[in-house]
Amino acid sequence: MITNSAKEGSARIRGFSLLELMVTMAILTIVIGVVTQGLNTMQVRNTVETNKVDLTQESRQFMDQIINDIHQSGFPRIGLFDPASLVSATDCTKDTGATNTVAVACGLLTVKAGELDFEGDVDGTGVSKVTIQLVVPNNGCPCTIQRGTVLKSVGGTPPYYTEVNNVMNQNIFTAYDNNGATVALPIIGNAYSSGNNIQAIGINLYVRASQADAKTGVFPSVTMDSTVKINN
Repeated sequence: MITNSAKEGSARIRGFSLLELMVTMAILTIVIGVVTQGLNTMQVRNTVETNKVDLTQESRQFMDQIINDIHQSGFPRIGLFDPASLVSATDCTKDTGATNTVAVACGLLTVKAGELDFEGDVDGTGVSKVTIQLVVPNNGCPCTIQRGTVLKSVGGTPPYYTEVNNVMNQNIFTAYDNNGATVALPIIGNAYSSGNNIQAIGINLYVRASQADAKTGVFPSVTMDSTVKINN
C-alpha cells in the first residue's frame, strides 16, 4: 500500500516537465538576446564617442599647430638684418658667407581657400617653407589636410604628413587686412608685395566622424574657428 508521503516524494523527484523547460529556454533566449543587443549598442556608441573624442583632439592639435606656425610667419623679418648684408632692400635671402644660409623669412607666399604657404622659423632650426593644403578627391569631400615643411636652405618639395582626415569644408582659410576687411583670394606673392597688407588669417574647420551614431544615424561632427594675427 502506497502512502501519501510516498506519493509526495515521487512527485518531488519527478523534475521539470517538457513544457516548463521550453518556457524556461524561451525566457532565457529572450533575456540573452536583449542583453546581447544592449551590449552591441553600447559598444557601437562607445566607438562613436571615442571617435568623436579623437576627432576633437585631432582637430584641436591641428589648430594649435597651425596657429603656432602662423605666429612665426615672416620671422626673422628682413628688418632684423643689416641692409649691407642683403642683396637688395626687398630680398628675402641673406648670404652669410661660408654657410650661405637663407636666413630671412618672406612671410606669406600663397593664400588660397584650401592652401596656405609661408616662410618662417617655426621650430628654431632655421627658416622653413611651410605648406598647409587641403587634398580634395575627385568626388569631393571628405577631404584630407596635409602639412609639409622644408628648410629654405634646402628647397624643393616638402614631405607631406596627414594632419586631419574627414574634413567636410573646402573653404579653410580667409585673409583679413589691417582694417579687418576680407581680402579676396587667391593671393600668390610674398609678404613684400601682394600679401603685405594681410594682417590675420581666419581658419574654419568642419570635420565629420567616420562612423554614424548607431541610434540616430547621424555622423558626429566638430566645427572649429580661429583667427590668427600675423605678428611679423
